[in-house]
Amino acid sequence: MSNVDSRIQKARAQAGQMRVIGATLIPILIAAIGLPFIGEIYLVSFEPAPWAVEVGAPAAILIKVLSYAPAMAAAAAVILLQPVLVEYHDGRFVSDKASTAFQLAGLSALAAFFLKMLISPLAISLLGGPPFAWRFDPLDIALMVFAASVMMIGGALDAAVASLKSENDKIV
Repeated sequence: MSNVDSRIQKARAQAGQMRVIGATLIPILIAAIGLPFIGEIYLVSFEPAPWAVEVGAPAAILIKVLSYAPAMAAAAAVILLQPVLVEYHDGRFVSDKASTAFQLAGLSALAAFFLKMLISPLAISLLGGPPFAWRFDPLDIALMVFAASVMMIGGALDAAVASLKSENDKIV
């Protein structure tokens, strides 16, 4: 077995391990976001705080949905990376499915960034929630770097897939 083959086998094994870890942690991630969300929707619906009574039940529910939207989009980005790990574990490092999954995960992370930075706070303030305040924290930088990296890798894989397809078409 050559050095390259051993590295490929090691990468496949690591992708398999990450696939198992992801399959284990994704339900925990969903529960960590979903359970507080369900609890807050229940509270604003049936035991509203004074601010929720002031804005009304439908607006209060929408405010809670908007406040959880960035976390849901970020969780979707993590979940969308699972097909990449499946492809890598199967030894298909340059595949159309992996590049598409990378790009979709990047777009979801980018949506989470814009939801967190601009859309949710602005919409919440328009619905009668807390006034719009521009807040930037290190998580925003990490989210933007994640989105850019994943989209860049997806674009590079897409170009590699297109190049391989054109080479195969020339041979045939």
